[in-house]
Amino acid sequence: PPIYTTPGDAALAFYQAFEARDLDAMMATWAEDEEIVCVHPGGARMVGYAAVRAGWEQLFAGDTAVKFQLAEIVVIETVGLAMQSAVEHVAAGTDGSERGMALCTNVFLRTPSGWRMVMHQQNKVESLQ
Repeated sequence: PPIYTTPGDAALAFYQAFEARDLDAMMATWAEDEEIVCVHPGGARMVGYAAVRAGWEQLFAGDTAVKFQLAEIVVIETVGLAMQSAVEHVAAGTDGSERGMALCTNVFLRTPSGWRMVMHQQNKVESLQ
């Protein structure tokens, strides 16, 4: 698996995997731990590696392409833990027009294998259509 040397590297890989709908690349950004947490807009809280993987697998089963543009990024980083809060501008579909915005919180943990995501929470705040 890749080694992300900074929380920013892990965040970039997370969004690239999300846009590519690549389950293996997505899970490479996550810590292999039973204490990880993921919450998609309007969805249940998924706890643990298997539950988080199943959630992404279900989300990627759809055929709608999405692209993210992050804005208003706030990062707090310590020696072993980092938090990123941002506004996600989400574009979807074949025309690539913006469909809405979400607020996200991503938490990364420094592990022996590099930085890994331990929490992702996304809250939809606006729909443009």
